[in-house]
Amino acid sequence: MVTKVQQWDEADWGDTVSAVGVGSRLYTVERDGTLYSTHSVTGNSKAIGEGYRTRLLIASGYEDGDLYAIERNGNLYKVDRKTGDWEALSDDGDWGDTVAADVNGNMLYSVESDGTLYATDLDNFDDDAVELDTGYDTRALWASGDHVYVLENDGTLYKVDAESGEYERFGDAGAYADTIAATVHDGHLYAVEEDGALGVTSLEDGSYTEHTGDDLSDVTRLFSTAQKVYAIHRDGTLSALSLD
Repeated sequence: MVTKVQQWDEADWGDTVSAVGVGSRLYTVERDGTLYSTHSVTGNSKAIGEGYRTRLLIASGYEDGDLYAIERNGNLYKVDRKTGDWEALSDDGDWGDTVAADVNGNMLYSVESDGTLYATDLDNFDDDAVELDTGYDTRALWASGDHVYVLENDGTLYKVDAESGEYERFGDAGAYADTIAATVHDGHLYAVEEDGALGVTSLEDGSYTEHTGDDLSDVTRLFSTAQKVYAIHRDGTLSALSLD
């Protein structure tokens, strides 16, 4: 059974463009370009950056790590999540065609609009990105362990070897066609379906559990800290999800 527990004030998260969690903090970019850091227990929030036009905000770890932002103009930044200092890693719009991305350790994995999956070494950024494969039609991806999980627009999930690019379908074709929001947390893929149920899939063995209970059909985003999975609802309310 899934239960949603409202966090702090209603409707405060309606302008969130992108969100990630690291350790005990939530990081969100708003439509006005402000980057906020919010403590997941107390709800205390502070602005740590402003003036940005971020499309994708991603993190290099759940417990600790850096933030990376891909801007609407295609530039990539590394963000110090404590100070809010931004370091430009590119200023030439190279990431303008990126449709989905995630970081695992020092590697940034991304899919472009032409369907190419790339791996970029963030410690050796001057080196060319490695092309892992082509032909993807991607809506989201997550890097976890030694693999990249690519969710296609038709609802099919693929498991891709992060080094060789070899892939296999993970689950049935189109299994996530009705998914409206998803995230990876603690080795599992959490996916909210159109009917409001929450499906949880083990990335280790593919086992699947459907959780009903509170209706999640109004969820627009899922993301997680090291401890919890959070949902942003259509009215801008943030909730933490609990599984019984």
